[in-house]
Amino acid sequence: MGACSKDDGVSAPEDLRKYVQVTIPENVASGETRTSVDGTTTSWVAGYKVAVSLYNGSTTEVCEFTVDRTGATTTFSGSVPVGSYTCAAAHYPFCAATFDAVNKTFTHTWGDAYCSTDLAAYDFMFSTVYETPFVVDETTTVLPIALTFRPLMARIGMKLALGANETPKYVTFTTDDNVLPTAGTVNADGTFSASALTNSLTVETDRKEFTVGLLPVGVASKMSVHVTTTDGMTYSDKSFQLAGLKRNTHYTMNVPCRTKRFMLTVPDGVNSKYGTGTYGDNGFFQVEPQYDPESIFDGWHFLRSEIKSDKDAADGDVLKNRNRIQLQAVSLGTNRAQNGAFVTPPIQCDGTKTVTVSFTAATNKLTVGSVQYRIGVTNNGADISENFLRSFDNIQSSLEGECPWKHSGSVSRTHTFTVTNGQRIMMKVYSSGGGTPCHLELADFTYTVE
Repeated sequence: MGACSKDDGVSAPEDLRKYVQVTIPENVASGETRTSVDGTTTSWVAGYKVAVSLYNGSTTEVCEFTVDRTGATTTFSGSVPVGSYTCAAAHYPFCAATFDAVNKTFTHTWGDAYCSTDLAAYDFMFSTVYETPFVVDETTTVLPIALTFRPLMARIGMKLALGANETPKYVTFTTDDNVLPTAGTVNADGTFSASALTNSLTVETDRKEFTVGLLPVGVASKMSVHVTTTDGMTYSDKSFQLAGLKRNTHYTMNVPCRTKRFMLTVPDGVNSKYGTGTYGDNGFFQVEPQYDPESIFDGWHFLRSEIKSDKDAADGDVLKNRNRIQLQAVSLGTNRAQNGAFVTPPIQCDGTKTVTVSFTAATNKLTVGSVQYRIGVTNNGADISENFLRSFDNIQSSLEGECPWKHSGSVSRTHTFTVTNGQRIMMKVYSSGGGTPCHLELADFTYTVE
């Protein structure tokens, strides 16, 4: 027996209602169908569920019907209560969307995470409203209605111009204004009215070509498309004036990928676990995923370091309330291998690229003299361990830099070198310049590859 419920959320006891198994024939369920997307052609997929709403003049029964076979057309099967009805309508997928039989509208809240490369899961379709009264009795085998399904989403065929060695992680659409719908109402004639809007939607994907569906957009705004690869870096080379997105219209979008960038941001959980006063316990570590829900630090490794957010205003720090990495430095004459260090994830690129690293540096060193560091790239495919981060020899094309003592304030630093696929950026404190142990703060650590 298929599932049925009343729109008021109260169902009559099953022993007081009679159900019959019925079919909606394919010749009365027409329209542009959907689900399995191949270019701009869509089709139904066997086993998927649709919601059929039956209105009896006072309440609406929402019944679950199943797609019987894969194809451009199909029959639908489900169970409905025996009774008299004045109108009927349907929507796909079977979800919390509601049908208002009086105003002949469908309303749904998709939220800001509805779109994915699995267009079949959310490519909303609504039907025409069948308004001829009909009766379902115990002998009924075919539901006596005719419906035409209409797709709501605008479909965008995406092509990401990534290199052969690059794998996408997610694509983010952002607009200058809140014009991207996340909830709304569609009339039976296809007019869509948004009731909630956002300026950002993200699609997780590991594919360079795919199709996504977006709700219709009726207001113009500048749109930017950001492509983040699995090395944690983001391309932001695509922006344009979005005039709007029309219902059931197919678009194509080619996304150039020329320069990608990483800029340090530190989630609250990471700061709580690895922030002020933790370096003595941290030793050699990777950020545990439960503290980093956005996976910002996937692939990073640290030695005697702290990771602080822009909410951390620790006493003794120079660059308070800025996203920063803090590397500890031992005193002069001790084993410099113990000095703080880190490596980034392996950079994905084709051929030889130029990497530019920039940050603001400061130290809490109270004696005259600078804190020195070395920065460069590792070898391709390096196996990162504590011993690896203890050795300066693992920094290839090593560049040296320094940060003056605390009373000289902060300094801006930029370093440029080349990188090939699979190499990481590595940075390590080289010398504290004598005196007591101190730390080196690196705020707004950013690197670009082009």
